[in-house]
Amino acid sequence: MLFKDSKKIQDYAELVSEVNFASLKPTIRNIEEQMIIPVIGKSLYNNLNDDYNGAMDEESGLTDEQKSLLDRLRMVIGPYISYFYAPKGEVKLSDAGLRREETNTNKTAFQYQVKNFREACLAEAEAQTELLLQFLENNKADYQLWANDDAFKNYRSLFIKTGSEFNEYFPSQTPSKNYWAMRPKMVDVEAQNIRTAIGEELFDDLKEKDTSDASLSDQEKTLLFKLKKATANFTVSYSVPFLNIRIDANGLSVNSSNTRSSDDDLSARSAPSPADISHLIAACKDTAKFWLNDAIIFLNKNHSDFPLFNWVDPAIPVANPLDCLNGSYGMI
Repeated sequence: MLFKDSKKIQDYAELVSEVNFASLKPTIRNIEEQMIIPVIGKSLYNNLNDDYNGAMDEESGLTDEQKSLLDRLRMVIGPYISYFYAPKGEVKLSDAGLRREETNTNKTAFQYQVKNFREACLAEAEAQTELLLQFLENNKADYQLWANDDAFKNYRSLFIKTGSEFNEYFPSQTPSKNYWAMRPKMVDVEAQNIRTAIGEELFDDLKEKDTSDASLSDQEKTLLFKLKKATANFTVSYSVPFLNIRIDANGLSVNSSNTRSSDDDLSARSAPSPADISHLIAACKDTAKFWLNDAIIFLNKNHSDFPLFNWVDPAIPVANPLDCLNGSYGMI
C-alpha cells in the first residue's frame, strides 16, 4: 500500500483526527486495486509500491519521479478513502453486532449530510484521477512502465479519452462519472457510426495517429473535432435509456420519483418523464447526425488532404438516389 500510517493520510483525506490505520487498511487496499492499478498499470504500481514499502522511512530511496507520482496518487486515494470509509466509520462491528457511537459533543451526521460529504469526496477523487492522467501524459518519458502497459493502451483507445475532454463536447454536471458510465457505449459508437461513415482506412489511420505520439495536421484536428462532437452526442443518445436503470440481484429498478431527503438540491429535482427522455435522445441524435454530416462534407471539400477517404465526385450522377444515404454523402 502507498500509505504506512493514518497520520500521513490526514494530509490527503478529510480526517479530523488520526484514525486507526488497521481499520483503514482494507479500504486503502481496495482503492488501490480498483481505482489506481487500472489507471497506472500493474507494472508501475508494483515498482512504486515495492520501493516505497522497502524504504526505512516515509520516502527515503525513492527517486524524484517516484515521489512526484506518489504525491499525485495520494491525491486520488485520499478522497476515495473518505468516500468509501465514511459509511463504514459510522458503525463499529463487534461480537455484539453493529453499534454506533455518539457523545454530547459529537453527534452522528444526518443521512443527507453523509450523502453530500461522500458526493463531494467522490467528485474530488474523480477530478484528481483526471489530473493524474494528465500528469502521466505530460511526463510519459519518466514513466515508461505506464506507457508500455495495457492500462495506457486502454486509456488512449478512444478518440475521447477522459471525462474532462468529454465535457468539452457534451457539457454535464458530473462529466467524469458520466464518461465512465457511458464509455462502453462510446466504443460501439466509434465502431458502428464513425468507422462506417468515414471508411475503415481513414478511421484506422486517424486512430493510429491519435493513439500514438504522431503529430496531426490542422485538417486532421478539424476533422477530429467534428467526429468527437458526433461521437459524444451519439453516445449520450444511445446511453440515456440505460442510465436510469439499475440491474442487480433484485432485477431491474429505476430512481423513485418520491423525494426522501431534506437536501434542497436533491428535493428540487425529480425523475424525467418518458417524453423528456425521448426529447433528449432525439436532440442528441440530431446533433450527432449534424456533426457527422458536417465531417463528411468537410472530407469531400478537402479530399486531397485525406487520400484514404473514398470520396464521391459530385459531378458524377448517382444511379440510385438512395445511395446518397450511405458512404460519403450522408449518415448511416
